[in-house]
Amino acid sequence: MYNVSDPAAVKRRLGNFWRHEDIGRPYILLTAPKRNTPVPAVDLSYVRRVRDAARGDFVSAVRDFERWTRTIVHYGESLPQYCADLCPDQFAAFYGAEIVARDGEITTWIGKNVAETLDELDPILDRANPTLVALERAIRTAAEVADGNFLVQLPDFHSNLDTLSALLTPQNLCYELMDWPELLQEKLAVINRDFRTVYDIFYEAGNMASMGTTNWIPIWCEGRASAIQCDFSCMISPRDARTYVIPSIESELDVLDHAIYHYDGEMALGHFDDVLAIDRLDGVQWVPGAGKPRTIEYMDLLKKIQKAGKSVWIYDWSAEEIIADRTLDPALTIFSLGLPGEDAAEDFMERLERKYR
Repeated sequence: MYNVSDPAAVKRRLGNFWRHEDIGRPYILLTAPKRNTPVPAVDLSYVRRVRDAARGDFVSAVRDFERWTRTIVHYGESLPQYCADLCPDQFAAFYGAEIVARDGEITTWIGKNVAETLDELDPILDRANPTLVALERAIRTAAEVADGNFLVQLPDFHSNLDTLSALLTPQNLCYELMDWPELLQEKLAVINRDFRTVYDIFYEAGNMASMGTTNWIPIWCEGRASAIQCDFSCMISPRDARTYVIPSIESELDVLDHAIYHYDGEMALGHFDDVLAIDRLDGVQWVPGAGKPRTIEYMDLLKKIQKAGKSVWIYDWSAEEIIADRTLDPALTIFSLGLPGEDAAEDFMERLERKYR
């Protein structure tokens, strides 16, 4: 793999991570630019990938990523990996929602909702759906270009209630939840059933039975892993979350060997204990939300996650904050960190390992 000194050793340590084993320090996904090598400016935005796909071009973005990733060195448990996603809510597009790509933006959006009510919604997963076909082709092409030199990520799913929210709008889904709970269960069961089908499509396209899996939470796994979430959970009560959200998460976990839950925002914390009580969940990524303090300001919450036997993925601490920490359990902690050069990265790794000797 590009700029990874010993990929087999990295994968062995990541096997330790998923088993919650102590490797003598926290796990770290550390990257830095290569010495004396200009880092190319490349556009790897959602907007670029959507517009490339509309032209039938599934190669250019991957080649640009390959040029860029050749200039990045990986330390600790980091491995190079490419994201082929077309939209954060692309799962809804598999049921007919339109992806909108706007000039000057880096992300893409779902356009007008496809239905106002659940009664109007008929979520049928069409294997010939253009977005599904395009994303499958993008992942397959990326895996062919990679040829083992970098990994290809699984998509960002935004499945379960997040898909229904994108198809109806969050407001309409809230109304439907109150007015038609049985119909909501019926439509949600279809989305949850289709998660396995969709996962298998991309798992096969990316040759992941051979290469292992990774996703936008960039932690490689030998088996079938994914980030899972329900951002819509912030809109509903703990009782309704236990009725709709927790069973949906458990249904997705039936498809997976390992998973980390993307926990988004203080408004969803009413479900925190219920999420932590899911035995098969391996870890949690805590995201405080826009305008909120960084994760380091939520140490009690991070410790509670670890007390429940889950790992935490922390993406927003500085090098000095990581070195200074004496609170978190290293066996249940994985950090992501980028540093400005190889000298800084090598110095950081030496300091981190010396701290835990």
